[in-house]
Parts: sequence; C-alpha cells; structure tokens
Amino acid sequence: MNKYNWIEKPNADRDTVDALTGEFEIPAAGARLLASREMLDPKAIRDYLEPSVAHEHDPFDFEFMERAVETIAKAIEQKHGLLIHGDYDVDGISGTALLYQYLDGLFESISRFVPDRRKDGYGLAERAVEWAIAEKIGLFIAVDCGTSDVELIARLEEAGIDVIVCDHHEFPVGGKYRGVMLNPVREGERYPFRALCGTGVAYKLIEALDKRGIRGKQRPSALVDLTALATVGDVAPLVGENRYLVRAGLESMNDSPRPAIEAMRGFARVGSNPITATNIAFGFAPRINAPGRVSRPKPALEILCEERRDNALRLASVLENDNDRRKELTRVVRDEAVARIEELADRDVAGSFVLAAEGWDEGVLGIAAARVVEEFGRPALLLAINDGVAKGSGRSIPAVNLKDQMDHFRESFIRYGGHAQAVGVTMRADAVAGFATGLDMRLRDTVGSSPGRTLHIDSSLDVDECSMDLVSFLSKCEPFGHGNKTPVWKISDVLVSRNTTIVGDGHLKLFFTDTRGNPGEAIKFGWDGPEPDDLHGRSVDVAVTLRRGAYMGREYPELRMLDIRFHGG
Repeated sequence: MNKYNWIEKPNADRDTVDALTGEFEIPAAGARLLASREMLDPKAIRDYLEPSVAHEHDPFDFEFMERAVETIAKAIEQKHGLLIHGDYDVDGISGTALLYQYLDGLFESISRFVPDRRKDGYGLAERAVEWAIAEKIGLFIAVDCGTSDVELIARLEEAGIDVIVCDHHEFPVGGKYRGVMLNPVREGERYPFRALCGTGVAYKLIEALDKRGIRGKQRPSALVDLTALATVGDVAPLVGENRYLVRAGLESMNDSPRPAIEAMRGFARVGSNPITATNIAFGFAPRINAPGRVSRPKPALEILCEERRDNALRLASVLENDNDRRKELTRVVRDEAVARIEELADRDVAGSFVLAAEGWDEGVLGIAAARVVEEFGRPALLLAINDGVAKGSGRSIPAVNLKDQMDHFRESFIRYGGHAQAVGVTMRADAVAGFATGLDMRLRDTVGSSPGRTLHIDSSLDVDECSMDLVSFLSKCEPFGHGNKTPVWKISDVLVSRNTTIVGDGHLKLFFTDTRGNPGEAIKFGWDGPEPDDLHGRSVDVAVTLRRGAYMGREYPELRMLDIRFHGG
C-alpha cells in the first residue's frame, strides 16, 4: 500500500544518543536525528543549531569584488546611468529589487529590467543590450544571468559600457566569460561558499559597497529578506552561509515585513503565524514566479519594490490571478506528460524522459517537469514547439547533473544553460527525437532500473516522544528546505483506531495506539487510499513529519503523515 520506497537510516547507538542528549540538553529523538545526519562534531552541531553572522564570509573573498566596487564607484563619480538586468524568476526578480533599492539615488539615472520569457528567452535579453548601448548607459549589472552571455557582454564592453555579473549558473564549456564576474562556481574562484544564488551574490556586492563607504538608500540588513526569498525560492541548499542568510531574512520578514510580504500573506495562507522557509517555498515564491510564467514579470518586480501598502495589495491580487492560471496550465501539461509516459513500454528502465508538444505553455514547463520527476524518479525535459523551434525546461534527480549532460549535446541546441538540477534549452523541433534517444541511453546505467519514488526516513520516533520539547528542538534546526530537509520519522507498529475518519476536503485523520497503549493521531492531507473502515484495526507503520500546531490559542505537537505501510499484506 505504501506509495514510496522507504529508505531508512539505522538508529544511532545508545551511547552516542546519551552523549548528545547530555551535552546539548536536547531530546533523545533530536539526538538520533543529528546522528542520522552524521552531525557528531560538537562545533558543527553548535554551528547548526545557532547560525550567526560569524558564518558569513567576507564579500571581498570574491576574487573580483574589489574590481566590482571600483567599477561602481567610478560610474557614480562620472555620473553614469545604470541598468540592472535580472531574470524572470524569483531569484532574478529579487536580485533586481535588492540592487535597485540599494543603488537608487547614487546614479545619474537607474533603470531596472526583467526579461519576457517568451519574447527574450534565457539569459541576457538582446533588446536590453541594444537599449543600453543606444542610451549610452555607463554601467550594466546582470543578476541571476550573464554567465553564458559572452557575446552580448562583449558588445556592451565594446560600446564602452562596464558590466558586472552577479550569477550562480554553471559556465559554458571552455569556461569563457566577459565582464566583472562574481560567480562562486567559476573555476578558480576563491570564495569559500559555492551555493549562493544570484541574489545572494548581489547581496555580497552591496555588503562590499557598504564596507567601502558607498552607502545605499537602504542598509544591507534591510534587504536580507529578499536574499532569503530568493535563496529558498530558487531551491539553493540551506547550509553554511545560506542558512544564516535565510534565518536573518526570516527574522526581518517577521519583525518588519515589507509591504509585499504583508500583501501576499493572506493569499499564501500564512495568517498570523510566523513566516517560515516552507511559507516562502510554497506560498510567496510561487506567486513571485507566476507572472513571469504566464504573462509578464513586471508586477512581481514592482511589488517587491513597492513602499505603499495599498499598491502592494493591488499588485498581490495580480500575482494571485497569475498564480491561479499557472496552476491550471501546469496541471494540463503535467497530466498530458504523465499520460504519454505511462504509455511507454520501457518507462521502467528509461534513463530520462524528453517530451515535446505544440500548445504547451512554455512558462510552466519547469514546474511540470519537476512533477514528472517526482512521479517517476527520472530526469525529465518538457518542450513546447512553436514554428519549428522547441523551447523548454528540464529537472533532474540528485544522481544526475543535468547541466553536464546538456554539455554533451551542446551541438543539438540553439541555446542552453542552467545548473545541476535545472536547465533551459532551445533547439530545432526536428532535433528533439535524436536528443531524447541519446540522453535516454546515456542515463540508463546511471538512473538504474525502477528506482521508484523514495522517502528517506531520518529516524524512528516513539509516540510518547511527540512533545513540544521536540518541536522546540526542531525549530532550532530550521530553516528546512533543500540541503536541510524537514525531518521524516517512522512510528512503528501502531494499531489504527476505529475513530479514524475523513475530515474536511478529503483529509484522513488517523488515530492509533502503540504497543504500550499510548494514543496518537496524525493528519494526511489529500488522502487517496483505502476507506477508513478498511483501516480500522490494521497494524501499520507511519512516516510522519512533526510541526507546531495551534488551535484556539493552544499549541500542540502536530504529526503530518507522508505515507503508511501495512503489516501482513
């Protein structure tokens, strides 16, 4: 019955658990969690539980940061104009807003630009480059793009325009680049943390400016919320420096939220609860992304820069409408893609899925590809065909670096780029079939046969360990997300009680008792399993997460069920 293949880590030995429990004054279940994630070094554990500004790196650790600061200082002194060029997703939009709000007022003129997905495609927009040249803009800053745009940046430099790139994408084969390159994944870069997103790099730039006395309209600390929004929204790993930046950004969102966050709070169903990384991932970021997927990204940039609450509310409604349309378009593409895959005779041994169709909306292909990956456990690329050209997005699994794979097929593409887990490609429609076959064959051995959908279990959990003490410990482990997954626990050998029932809009309220008679309960949203009557009296294991619940002013430990495994067939 269980939907997932459970991958369970063995529990740590009692001596290790006792030692961690005593030294850090944490619940035994918390100690088992740390041990399961191979966190045994006392300093590493303290750094994890108490991230602080000490975990930030000096922005001048970037090899070219000094040059970037000098370039900006020169442009200000010579009264040049500035164009900030972002991207149409949450990282590029947040980075554009961050730089604009810091640099506004320092330049003779300042313009901001985010490309149109359909009109401009990936990377720098040619029309933005042409506009900058025609207007004799003195400085051009690209954020979350620019690494692969060697020719366009060369045109800007040949026109006498200085270019700074704040990016995190992989470099093209050969590693060539132009401009003052701030990218932590550049070969030979000395910056010690490689996992910053584009906005994270832009944040380091304004920190460097602030250190050199080039004071912006706002202090960097007032803009760290945008860095958190981009870091979580772009699925950057929540480890190291990112962990501190997201913690600081969440504190800012909760202590003094900008009008955009307040305006989206109700739509994102946050209510009066503290904003978490989960709220960003599933509430705020999709709404910032939505206009760039289904229409034009301008409202998303405007809301992040808006200072008036009434205007922010108006823009939030625009984003909500776009997000509703995004959901419907994603559902259509996802359902069609899944139906086509289920018809494939070799789907269980396929190395990847590459599907193309006319009529698919290219703005939602990345999200739909991610849904396909979740469903089948294999890399997937979905492409929309228009006028003989196929354009789309791919998503991957941890075992496959999709950007490296695209490099092997670079002759097949008109344009491509991205990183290990997400890519964008443009190619001739008649080249899709050959590319699909080639990628499939390359990945069959890597992906293996029928990996299925997997659920990684961190540790076991007893019913009587589900306490507010454990919830409080888990709050110290936040923010959760990519690279620091929400802990998943297994509660073993419980008996389903007869009061188990369906509540609300199809959710399962599971009541159970363990072998010692301790009662417990969990909620499974969107239950699509057996009827409650068929569960009564069954012996099961449940995979759950634990969070802080609240009802009528009372807080309690809430279990959310991810999967259920029956005993004895």
